[in-house]
Amino acid sequence: MYGGYQNYPGAQAITVKNPSVQQPKTPEMNDRDRLNDMLLTEKYLTDGLNVFVREASHQSLYRDVLQVLNETHQAARELFNLMFAKGWYTLEAEEPSHVAKQQQKFSSYQSQFSGGPNHF
Repeated sequence: MYGGYQNYPGAQAITVKNPSVQQPKTPEMNDRDRLNDMLLTEKYLTDGLNVFVREASHQSLYRDVLQVLNETHQAARELFNLMFAKGWYTLEAEEPSHVAKQQQKFSSYQSQFSGGPNHF
């Protein structure tokens, strides 16, 4: 269940979203465009910082950049939440059977590579 939405057997794919705040359709950037641009920038930054943190060879630098990475992830999350609240970011609900199938598939992979699901 997410935000009051609950899937039921035989349900069709449902879009999970809030009512959209209307923005004027003009050539100029509006608030939605700006937030979308900011979210894309945060995603780009987190991608690069993830690589940086993974490959940092100096412990102090690793800690500093990890802190920046965490702050960047938090900023992206806050932008996503704001866009979702305004109805500018939608999600497609997945069938519970498909989610269960993917979870089983992951558990199988995890068992193969780790010696069991609780090894990590």
